[in-house]
Amino acid sequence: MMHPETPEAQPRSCHLRVWHAATSTDQRGEFERRCERWLAQDELIHADRFQRTTTRNQHVVGRAMARCLLADRNVPPQEIRFGTGRHGKPQVVMPDAAIQPFNIAHTDGLVLCGVADPHVDLVGVDVESIHRRTSTELAERYFAEPEVQFLRRQPSDLQQYFFLRIWTLKEAFIKAIGTGLHTPLADFAFEQIDSERPVIRFLAPGLGMEKQWSFVCSSPREGFIASAAVAVTGETSPARVNWQPFEDLIGGDE
Repeated sequence: MMHPETPEAQPRSCHLRVWHAATSTDQRGEFERRCERWLAQDELIHADRFQRTTTRNQHVVGRAMARCLLADRNVPPQEIRFGTGRHGKPQVVMPDAAIQPFNIAHTDGLVLCGVADPHVDLVGVDVESIHRRTSTELAERYFAEPEVQFLRRQPSDLQQYFFLRIWTLKEAFIKAIGTGLHTPLADFAFEQIDSERPVIRFLAPGLGMEKQWSFVCSSPREGFIASAAVAVTGETSPARVNWQPFEDLIGGDE
């Protein structure tokens, strides 16, 4: 008697959606005013403490994006309450229905908010303007030696681009693990930096946390470089990362 073959277990898939929104750098625009309606009073008070308009706008838009993206038909954006981890990483504390891995990043003119599937353990995103000033000295000070060597091999007109790609990858990783710059950037190195999916190599014990990591680089909008980090426990296929304009989600003016 023949028995049907037992299908092999397929690795789980995981999905990270990274939404991006343009922000005004010199005024409190209509988009920022719309976003303010989703914020809690303490977030508005905190926003008003920023002296630079661009920084205030980034805070307002980032928190509004997180509230909107983590909410659903049973959880209005205004009911979500945030807390912080040991090193200040934002996280949802209530209600339970809104608890998902997420991370916010910003630079002058652009804000990112990444939200992952609930079974994803860690998420980090980072973004930089391609006009940010860089230097070989900064790379030698902060990067791991293999990354410094990689930069030295690049044509001079591409070194700034690849510096920022490495920088956003490193920032995305340390934001994912929630330690910020408490983790030296030279304790881990990225390989295959010129590919869409670079690979991390840990040079210090314990940093990998026995998780499977995926990294994806992108240019979400002209003039910007961004990276995303996703970590899961157990077997999984490489994370799928979609980059989407937040303005498309919320539509036009109400």
